[in-house]
Amino acid sequence: LPILGHRLYGGRMVSPLLTDPSNKLRVVDDEISGRPLPEDLVSVSAPLSDVLTAELDGAIAVIRCGVEEMLLAALGRSIARTIGVGVVTVSGLTTVAPIQLCCATDRDLDADGMLADVRGVLTAPSQITHRPADVVFSYLGMPPDPTLGSLQLVDGPALGVLAYRAAGLLQMDWWYDARRLELGTVEELAAQFRLCLIQLASEATAPADVA
Repeated sequence: LPILGHRLYGGRMVSPLLTDPSNKLRVVDDEISGRPLPEDLVSVSAPLSDVLTAELDGAIAVIRCGVEEMLLAALGRSIARTIGVGVVTVSGLTTVAPIQLCCATDRDLDADGMLADVRGVLTAPSQITHRPADVVFSYLGMPPDPTLGSLQLVDGPALGVLAYRAAGLLQMDWWYDARRLELGTVEELAAQFRLCLIQLASEATAPADVA
């Protein structure tokens, strides 16, 4: 519900700077042009523990949201904590068409607000956009083809997040262009992602119609 250019989530007015597409974030440490070579594309594997995977699944059942919604909300929050507040363009197998992902801390937008915003952009009618993707995100129910991780980045983004189920756990592979993102930045994103996922799963509330 717009109020004087703001969005309202759970009684809290949210600054349009959080969701305005013009407030773009660059998910890079260094601006380097040109296509990466195969050796430039590397990954950090950061699977969720069995406890956190179970907590995620339990929260999704109670909150009645999709896995993708929860993971994208955690991604947006981890980017906000690591890089800054704003909007990034996300493409990939999960989003089908590119979406504008809000990146906000818990001080800017609570758990229900983050999930509501992600749900809104995922279910909105697809729009033609010429914005290049800043991040590629894909969620799969099974292990992907080994070439998928690096293929996500050949056309421009510096970061690709590949989430999938394997051995009963949610596996998280963080692929990145090592020319433009430093290992320390990616490791911090992965660490913050786990913390944000815990926070969202514990703070988000069930729909009002749930007894």
